[in-house]
Amino acid sequence: MNNRLFDFVRQFSNELADLADRIEDHLWDQPHATLTQARLYCEEIVKKISNTEGIENIYPLKPAERIYKLYKQDIISEDIYMKLEWIRKMGNKAAHNVKEIVVQDVLEAHKLLFEISVWYMEVYVSHQFNAPEYKLPAKTNQDANVLGVNDINELIKPYFDQTLQRFDEMRAEIQLQLEAIKVEKEKDLDVNTKAVNIQQSEIKAPTETLIQKQDEYHIRLQFRGETILLTSKLAKTPILDLPVVGCNYLLRELSRVGIDSLVKITKPMDSLHLKLNGIGPNGMEKFWNQLISLQDSVMLELEQDNSTEEENNTIELPEEKIPLRKEKENIVRIFEKNNFNITNQTPKAIEFEHAISKEIVYLLANKETSVVLHPKTVQKDDFLKSNGKDRSSTALRKFPKEQNKGKSPINHGFLFKFSTASELDTFFNRFKEIICLPKQFN
Repeated sequence: MNNRLFDFVRQFSNELADLADRIEDHLWDQPHATLTQARLYCEEIVKKISNTEGIENIYPLKPAERIYKLYKQDIISEDIYMKLEWIRKMGNKAAHNVKEIVVQDVLEAHKLLFEISVWYMEVYVSHQFNAPEYKLPAKTNQDANVLGVNDINELIKPYFDQTLQRFDEMRAEIQLQLEAIKVEKEKDLDVNTKAVNIQQSEIKAPTETLIQKQDEYHIRLQFRGETILLTSKLAKTPILDLPVVGCNYLLRELSRVGIDSLVKITKPMDSLHLKLNGIGPNGMEKFWNQLISLQDSVMLELEQDNSTEEENNTIELPEEKIPLRKEKENIVRIFEKNNFNITNQTPKAIEFEHAISKEIVYLLANKETSVVLHPKTVQKDDFLKSNGKDRSSTALRKFPKEQNKGKSPINHGFLFKFSTASELDTFFNRFKEIICLPKQFN
């Protein structure tokens, strides 16, 4: 049996590999079907990315919305966005337009499918993947006439000039979309930066005070709206020596691009993975969570060392009400609507207690709505177990502790993220059933 160009796709999906084979089999004689199937292929790839990154845990998105959201959240690069959008638009036109399709569009779609598949393999399947050489399938027919590469080039040459203008028009249309999204991203980053600065100026974090009392310099790192402080010792540790688990390839990639310590990271890390080969946002999030755990370990030890000297200067400030930023007020109202009352506020999180069940949940001080549930509650429900991500933080003061990277155990729970207030509200309707509230309170 002859090897097919897309055989490597079977490492993550036999269905997509079979679809790619069908696309190649009819590349020359069924152009409308080819472009439509190419669109379907990309839709399935995008679904896989969306599921992996957890961007639609509550409501399903349309294909165009998924691509938009993946790029807006820096999960895919501009290059991948352009390729996915080009195939989506061409596939839509092929499905709804009976006019003849030029061969150049079909061949371009085939090449883009290959490049998207290779990218997915490198980022989500194996960092060590070696892509096969790209080859265009030759045109064959029942008379066994086979066209070589030179023949194919001669065949498409008459179409090239007339297609190039349309091709550039499509690219220009997608480029306009890109520019609009970039403006949105810049606005979001500006709002997020201002919010972080306001929060840090309104209340001086006790963790920062502790570091200064230890005569330590510190730096700040930011990722998806979160900010952490790193001690001088940790920030200046050679990048390849950081005590993180399962991130060796990522650390080598950071070193390759000149980041030899965390001190070199001076901007938010949201799009840092785009500079690294074979690293996606999921890998960056795993790295970020381990940095949080490392820093929490350090800060917990500093607190314990200073407990006798500074009994009144603890990390938690139960009596102090921290002003809410406007974008959080609507989220807090959703908690209150579902019978949750604020019991504590710190720079890292707001603690809520349910008025009936006394269940404790935390709202983290992130730009994206991030709620942390108690580990025992999560274990009661398969949906929660499959969608929650373990998160360790001293802010989760009423949750159980577990041993992490440091010497001392740290409080931990399970993190759930929501894009809108309505998503959170829907989640709480299900959550009330999980914690077994009487029907009159559902």
